[in-house]
Amino acid sequence: MKKIILSIFVISLLISCDKSFKYPDSKTWKHGVYSKNEARSFEGVFDGLEVDVVYSPEKNDIYVGRVVADTSENLPLDEWLSVLKEPAKMSYWIDFKNLSADNAEKALAAFDKLVKKYNIEDRFFVESQDIKALKFAKKKDYHVMLWVDNLYYWNKKDTVSVVNKIRSQIEDLHPDAISCEYRMYPLLCDSFPEQNIHFWDTPKDYTPENVEFTKKLCREESVKVVLVDYPVPVD
Repeated sequence: MKKIILSIFVISLLISCDKSFKYPDSKTWKHGVYSKNEARSFEGVFDGLEVDVVYSPEKNDIYVGRVVADTSENLPLDEWLSVLKEPAKMSYWIDFKNLSADNAEKALAAFDKLVKKYNIEDRFFVESQDIKALKFAKKKDYHVMLWVDNLYYWNKKDTVSVVNKIRSQIEDLHPDAISCEYRMYPLLCDSFPEQNIHFWDTPKDYTPENVEFTKKLCREESVKVVLVDYPVPVD
């Protein structure tokens, strides 16, 4: 009997310690959902939605947008989430454009209110390039996604230097996932097969060739999410 009780305790402990993200069935998530109408339209069509957000220190709130000036459009993330019928059943890629070590505490405190309000704990990734800010997010048990360097953004395409830099960042942060533009396929898959890899800015046009390429990405075991601009999932 003691062995049975001990076994149950160990199993329960392992389950409680499993902080890994529970990915939905589909790997293709909707890219760039910036309006309430789009959020409402794509809920239930896609399992996951990607949205760019910024923190406004003046308003101490989170807004949908790519730069702080976008807050002039006055679309708080709160309103964006409020139009969803069942927000707790969706998955989210939150691209935090201006998250930094300087504002992380206040920005994530504001975000945490929305997490609790809409019951979306463990339903989202917070994406950023700032490792210090993501470390702060990890302390809050958020799933963090590290936006890694793109070889094609460098003047000199030094593959070794880029891969070494990414490896160093991964060892420092231990992110739940890494993300980059699709042109870093297959380099990321070959170099970091142990990572959960998320790709974005995949070919936008809904053509047979682009759809087949997206499906190819999704067949990679290490690739967990592919953001698409298509009207429907294709994996």
